[in-house]
Amino acid sequence: MAKKLQQETREALLDAAEGLFAAEGVDGVSLAAITQLAEQRNGGAIHYYFGGRDGLLAAILDRHEEALDEVRADALIQARAAGPMTLESLVRVGVESLASRLDSDSGRSFLLIQRDRIGRSTGEWAFRSTTMRLIAAEIQLILADGRLSDEESAERRRLAIQLVVHRLADRSREETLGTGLPRTVVIETLVSAVTSILSAGLSARD
Repeated sequence: MAKKLQQETREALLDAAEGLFAAEGVDGVSLAAITQLAEQRNGGAIHYYFGGRDGLLAAILDRHEEALDEVRADALIQARAAGPMTLESLVRVGVESLASRLDSDSGRSFLLIQRDRIGRSTGEWAFRSTTMRLIAAEIQLILADGRLSDEESAERRRLAIQLVVHRLADRSREETLGTGLPRTVVIETLVSAVTSILSAGLSARD
């Protein structure tokens, strides 16, 4: 019984924080506001369960990344079965899997939090997902074969990540309001744009 209550408390805190972080930004919300929204009387509940703000944010990201790992793993298996992996096919797996978060309110909040997280980062955005790190590594190998320097490759990947996350975060608001282009158009445009950003000028270097 006590274990079930602890799990319910933990989930209530995660749900409250996710919604507030998405609406007001990770740094724009007090821990007290999260505790209050989660209807927890213990003011130290967040520190008890998560160790603080950073641990709470990590737990929110992890519960989405676990689901995304499954989606990407299945998509990678299907893509590899269809033939050799190309830059476009790798980009498509990354974009379509992240876009799957648009299917729920929680997923849309996750995308808004990711945009805020990228804005807070001082270096290249770090992937928490195992499968996304794999995709990024394969893309890096393709770019290296095109004789891009490490600096050029890193900059292109950074721009691509920012484009995808920012556009899908905007899309999350559009879908909440019932506005914007069809989702398929957004996804196809992102796949094309990101592939172009990553591959621009590579053939000219051969």
